[in-house]
Amino acid sequence: MRHLPIILLSLAVATCAPARLERITEKRPHHATASQSDLDRAFEGATDPAAKHALGDWLQSAPRSQSLLDGYTIHFHPGGNGIFAPTYFDRLEPTSHYKVTGLTPHQLEGIGVPLIGHRENRHQQPVERWYPPEAITRAVTAVAVPGPGHTVEIRLYNRAKTETITLGGKPQPLAADFTVPFAALLEKARPLARSGITAVISRKSPREAGFALIEEYDPNRTPLICIHGLFSTPLAWAELTNELWADPAIRRRYQVWQYLYPTNSPALYSARIMRGQLDELRKFLDPDGHDPAMQRTVVIAHSNGGLLAKSLAVDPRNAFWDAVFTRPLSSLNLTRSEHKTLDEAFYWKPRTHVDRIIFCSVPFRGSNWANSWIGKLGQRFVAPDDKFQDFFRQIEKKNPGMLQPAYQSLTQGKITSVVALTPKGRSMEIFDRLPLVPGTKGHVITGSHDLFVPPSSSSLPGAESSLQVPAGHGSFHNPQAIAEIKRILLLPPAH
Repeated sequence: MRHLPIILLSLAVATCAPARLERITEKRPHHATASQSDLDRAFEGATDPAAKHALGDWLQSAPRSQSLLDGYTIHFHPGGNGIFAPTYFDRLEPTSHYKVTGLTPHQLEGIGVPLIGHRENRHQQPVERWYPPEAITRAVTAVAVPGPGHTVEIRLYNRAKTETITLGGKPQPLAADFTVPFAALLEKARPLARSGITAVISRKSPREAGFALIEEYDPNRTPLICIHGLFSTPLAWAELTNELWADPAIRRRYQVWQYLYPTNSPALYSARIMRGQLDELRKFLDPDGHDPAMQRTVVIAHSNGGLLAKSLAVDPRNAFWDAVFTRPLSSLNLTRSEHKTLDEAFYWKPRTHVDRIIFCSVPFRGSNWANSWIGKLGQRFVAPDDKFQDFFRQIEKKNPGMLQPAYQSLTQGKITSVVALTPKGRSMEIFDRLPLVPGTKGHVITGSHDLFVPPSSSSLPGAESSLQVPAGHGSFHNPQAIAEIKRILLLPPAH
């Protein structure tokens, strides 16, 4: 009992969703000359703070079509590689209007005005089904480019893709704010934090499992997939994502994808759904399979999410099938859809594009917490996944006697994510013995104060690196762990 407060605190630290935006009232000196306003000077190429502020304030309500203002003819760049079309966003706001609490602010000096680009996700474009449903926000840097005869072109640069531009024959670094636009998305998604718990105790998840691209797809940057742990959501990756975006080498090389899944189901069941959704996403983004981004994938996973991640890089062959079923797949009475589901669930193939997996506090051999009184109490509140249970009930009706005695519980509504983490469970033992396939490198990060996953469970035979940091179960929040993740991400491809 004395460990309960510490355990609850450890869970909170592992699953927290930091970051809040607070609007601020700016106090700035006025630097305009007697004959020109700050906005006029911005239109003529001035980049001092007063001119930037004036341009940012004007952009909030400016018409994004050709217009006349104080003798200037103003038009927006139509958009293209690294530049947003003026009509893409519902609204633009200067990042200087906000301060962030809960995340370290990351800004860069340069020309242009850092903005939050806000767009409601109305699924107007096909790719938006893969963007966060709560909102689409982008780090934008606006630059006013003077032209002949008092003409001005406004360019809305995608700061994630463009670092410098050439003006007047000289390369110029673009100003940037990566934190405020990200915090704006986190604010919109804050209600998702509650689903980390509600999706476990309820039979209905408030959100379907799926991937979310939190930046525009780039065919040249490697996907970095983040998979959260038990009782958690992708909001847990906020701090790490903010720090990774602040590193120019990582920002140039990777694009962040996040995966959300309800954590009441057994990890291997969730893993099957995730693999199928990943295949679907990759096919949608690159139908021909020629994009450099599709040739290599890196995964970061925490706790239970690490079991989903490992499934991407192992070859089970018949190890699970023989343990669960009494007869071959080909002999069962199944519909085509049921056959396909079972084949992918038990005989799946490793995804060869997965280059590296960073496992953070992952219970490869289960967790004694699942066997403790707290775990047993938790099992009473964790709701079984109806789809999971109903599927096996349906096929067993047509195939009586198909399950081995040890797996009769598959149809009895007793298998949940917590139950599946019991040490020495048959499936856990089988999965633990499966090595990562050649070509995929594993890296391990653990917390020295982890009350959920001891070192005996979180180690990975054959791992390329292993690091223990002074942290609890939320090891990936630790500064040493963040530094280690950055080091791994900058390694050469594993294959």
